[in-house]
Amino acid sequence: MIFTLLLCLAMGGIIMPSTSGYAIGQSKYGKIEKFPYQVMLIGKQLWRKRILCGGTLLDKRWILTAAHCTMGVTHYDVYLGTKSVQDTQELGGLVMRSNKFIVHEHFNPETAANDIALVKLPMDIVFTSRIQPATLPRNRHDHFTGMSVVASGWGAMVEMSNSDNMQYTELKVISNMECSEEYDVVTAGVMCAKGLKDETVCTGDSGGPLVLKGSQMVVGITSFGPADGCETNIPGGFTRVTHYLDWIDRQIGAPQQQHHHHHHQYRDDNLI
Repeated sequence: MIFTLLLCLAMGGIIMPSTSGYAIGQSKYGKIEKFPYQVMLIGKQLWRKRILCGGTLLDKRWILTAAHCTMGVTHYDVYLGTKSVQDTQELGGLVMRSNKFIVHEHFNPETAANDIALVKLPMDIVFTSRIQPATLPRNRHDHFTGMSVVASGWGAMVEMSNSDNMQYTELKVISNMECSEEYDVVTAGVMCAKGLKDETVCTGDSGGPLVLKGSQMVVGITSFGPADGCETNIPGGFTRVTHYLDWIDRQIGAPQQQHHHHHHQYRDDNLI
């Protein structure tokens, strides 16, 4: 099975999927109060396109997302506490601009390896009922196989406008051994999840959260899916958060260190 990184291109006010984007299937519309850690990242690229990615709020300054969401990006407009761009002000959401992000030093877009990045907000935010951090897993050895998880985001629908609402869908984590029957890029840093029954396995936006059902514990970052879009019973690929807990701690667990990693770190030959 050929995989593709999940990404949406945003053109003007309308957010259109690239050929590699795909939408949440068998999804339900979500209230931001149930997903207060969900972040929308609209990234401005060097070649004047915009991309739509999801993210997970970790604390007052840091957002977890996928490394491939940073490719070519100069800055992000970060939307917090809202279910759509249009409703941000009415819902008391926040919009902030950030040009500071840290990409995993061994990220490989050709294999989706180490598809993890952190976006730093320009100032501490104030938590509200609609803006709350997710929690990170503590047990680095928990694989979560067989557990129910929830993916959320705005998805790469056929056409997405600023008024489109956040969606979510329930999936079940499968073993990496089972997932490797579909993809040849499954490593210890990858987690796979597939739909229940005959649901189409489509996840949220790239970089968006995968949490344990009934919790705000983020266990995955939406990373890749089947190259030909939504198919029944084809799993989606996520970055396995437990595999990168030490990496996350190194980046955000030492506030006295200054982080200078941002888009200038990327060279043209790193872009796809």
